[in-house]
Amino acid sequence: METISVLSAWISENESVFSGMAALLVLSGFIFTALRYFRQSFAPKISKKSEVIESEKITLQKLSSPSPHPIQFASVDGLRIAFNTIGSAEETLIVCPGIVSNLHVAAHLPAIRDSMNALAEFSRVVCFDKRGQGLSDTVLGTTELEERYKDIGAVAEASDSEKFFLMGISEGGPMSIRYAIESPEKIKGLILFGTSAKFVQSEDFQIGISEKGLDALAESWGSGRARSTFFPSMSRNEMDDDVYKGLERLLAERDSMRQLVGYMKTLDVREIVPNVSCPCLVIHFSGDMAIPVRLGRALAENLPNCEFLEVAGIDHSDLAKSPEAIKAIHEFMISNS
Repeated sequence: METISVLSAWISENESVFSGMAALLVLSGFIFTALRYFRQSFAPKISKKSEVIESEKITLQKLSSPSPHPIQFASVDGLRIAFNTIGSAEETLIVCPGIVSNLHVAAHLPAIRDSMNALAEFSRVVCFDKRGQGLSDTVLGTTELEERYKDIGAVAEASDSEKFFLMGISEGGPMSIRYAIESPEKIKGLILFGTSAKFVQSEDFQIGISEKGLDALAESWGSGRARSTFFPSMSRNEMDDDVYKGLERLLAERDSMRQLVGYMKTLDVREIVPNVSCPCLVIHFSGDMAIPVRLGRALAENLPNCEFLEVAGIDHSDLAKSPEAIKAIHEFMISNS
């Protein structure tokens, strides 16, 4: 009994110490409980996020898989021109692609896929592969502008597009300009993105791209060197270099690229640009390393009834990276509907 009395007295004298220890134990329990909750609640989410990132990596298998948008065909000059539609809005926007295209690849390559999906929020987007490219019929040798621009009319008819907005991207710009002049009754408005009336440098066009630069594009095609020109901001975690090299070869063989570059050198619609009668919107990324912004400015200066919009960016034709550009296109279409 005496021992118990002594122990009780000692506990009474040190009550504050025990209170502190109890508080510490309670606090420790709270901390450990919180840590356990965090580990159980958030660790799986972090893991799932990693899985999502892994699943979004671009592979050649994914790029070459069928487009979720059904492929249809228009006919012109005895050739089948492949096209598809994205979205179901009232206004139609026919998109004329750049130097190379493939509708299957376009449906899975983020730069193109996301751009077309953004446009499809407010328009029925009609995309197509030009003759000799992608899913369209092959052609022997090179084709000229006089032939190529007719692809637009064929696609418009096959897609039941009586009156529409037309968008020309990069090398697709000149043929879009030509079509707008030849069929003004069809066009509500012309949108030109990352393009020019003429591409190659000459005595009377000093601001153009050097022939040497264009030749280098063709000769290095398939090596992946063009990545820093066309998709400089695309992460290698998203698409590694080997896949990018495969992408180039999937879009075109080197011989085909030589022919396309040769055709691109001949393009010059400067004389007919002033004849465009429809409203125009020219958009260009300020840091475009494929088609410098100075070419877009020169084009806009010679187009009647034209608005020029320079937006921040370094990718050649990734509209999805510029909400400002998407908004401008939407407003342009509303104003001219």
